[in-house]
Amino acid sequence: MNDRTASLPLSLLNADGRIIAGRYRLLALIGQGGMGAVYEAERVDTDQRLAVKMLLPDLPNASEIAERFKREAKAATLLDHPNIVEVLDLVSEDNTLYLVMELVRGHSIGKLLDAGPLAPRRSLIITRQVLEALSHAHAQGIIHRDLKPDNLMIVNVGDSGRERELVKLLDFGILKLVGDAAEAIGGDKLTKTGLVFGTPAYLSPEQALGRLVDARSDLYSLAIVLFEMLTGRTPFRSPDPQTLVRMQVAAPPPSLASVAPGRPWCTPALEQFFRRALAKLAALRFADATEMIAALDAAFISLDHLPPETSVQ
Repeated sequence: MNDRTASLPLSLLNADGRIIAGRYRLLALIGQGGMGAVYEAERVDTDQRLAVKMLLPDLPNASEIAERFKREAKAATLLDHPNIVEVLDLVSEDNTLYLVMELVRGHSIGKLLDAGPLAPRRSLIITRQVLEALSHAHAQGIIHRDLKPDNLMIVNVGDSGRERELVKLLDFGILKLVGDAAEAIGGDKLTKTGLVFGTPAYLSPEQALGRLVDARSDLYSLAIVLFEMLTGRTPFRSPDPQTLVRMQVAAPPPSLASVAPGRPWCTPALEQFFRRALAKLAALRFADATEMIAALDAAFISLDHLPPETSVQ
């Protein structure tokens, strides 16, 4: 037994081979979070490989967590984008909820960052794909609220001669619904002003303050992910989550040049991009993902003087 499985109930450790709802066979544990476990599975009638996310039993606030789980599935019906993981089904059996999803084989950005920063052009290309995904989600009235490296998967697609990296945005478990989406899916009663949702190192200032958020909150969080891909660290660092939250609200972000001095990719265009993307006031940030893409493209052009990326991951 390893750290990943040590806290799983015995019933889940022995779940391999279990058939859910008469059509999904669990094959192997992929991972575990604080509220659920994810299995590789197959559809018994087609042998299609899938991922099945299940809620752990006996969770505190189980009814609220179950409602969020159901809402994630309902919101997924509004999403159809190549850079967003596809949710296929929601089933319930023996008082346990199972979310059936597209199986994504690859590595998370978080895993890649364990080996250090990513190459500059690669980082910007990855970020652009995430922005395309967010543009689609935001247009449907869905705010992700938990943009972080572990929720971004990289998969290789295409034939062996022309492979490219495809980014998949995962885990809409703490999404916020706005506009027509909130009305279509039954409102957003689970979101309450004053509660903080998300991961401290990637929270927007308004999230950190427990205020209502909009699309610009996701854009701030993604800018932190890009900063980390480029430099190997987040703009704000502290072992204490509460200190991190305060820094998101009040501390000015460091410049790229101060974190990565002497790097030729620290261009004025990229510095300007982060000054706006990490503004404390949402009104001073990019208005939407489309506007942020335009600024990102300008920053990408500013890297034209750099040699080809061959030796950096």
